[in-house]
Amino acid sequence: MSFKDSKPTFQMRSLLLLALVSATAYASFDKIKDSIQNPLARGFGDDIAWVKWEDAIETALDTNKPIFLLIHKSWCHACKALKKTFQQSNAKKAFKKLSEHFVMVNTEDDDEPFEEEYRPDGKYIPRLLFLDKNGDLLPEFKNKKAEYKNYAYYYSSPADILNSMKDVLKHFGVDIPETKRGDKLKPKKPEGKKKEL
Repeated sequence: MSFKDSKPTFQMRSLLLLALVSATAYASFDKIKDSIQNPLARGFGDDIAWVKWEDAIETALDTNKPIFLLIHKSWCHACKALKKTFQQSNAKKAFKKLSEHFVMVNTEDDDEPFEEEYRPDGKYIPRLLFLDKNGDLLPEFKNKKAEYKNYAYYYSSPADILNSMKDVLKHFGVDIPETKRGDKLKPKKPEGKKKEL
C-alpha cells in the first residue's frame, strides 16, 4: 500500500489539527507579547522605545536628549487617523531612526501632563510638542505647514512630524547621516570622450 492510497487516520487528523491550532496560538501570542512588551506604544510604533511621562525628564537628563511629547486620546478621530497614517506610512523607518535621538513620550487619555506650559495654544488633540531635556517647551518647533494656524502643534502628516524632528535635532547639533544626501546619492554626470593627444 502506498502513501497516496492511505486515508488520513484519526490520529493523523488530530495531529494536523493540533499543529494548526498551535500555529494560530503562536501568531496570536506574538501580537499579545508585543503589546505586553511595549504597552506605551498605543499603536504608534511597537519598535519605538516609548517612556512614561513621569520618567521622561529624568531619562532626558541622563541621556542628554530632547523630548518628543505626543498627546492624544483613545476616542479622538484625528488621533486615530494620525495613528493609522503612521501604521501605513513608508515614513515608519525614518520615524524609528529619528526616535533614537529623542526621549519618546506617548501620552493617552489621563496620562496627559496638566501644566499649562504643555498647552501653549490650547487643549486640542493630537498635539505634538518638543521639549528640551529639562522638560521645557521649545516653542520655535511647530508644524510649519499647519493646516490650522491657531493649532501650531497639530500634525496630521508623518512627513511634517519627521521634518520637525529633524529641525529639533539640527538645533541641538545632532548630525543624522541617514537624513543627508551623500555623494553616492547624487546623480553622476556621464563622462565625455577624452581627447587623445
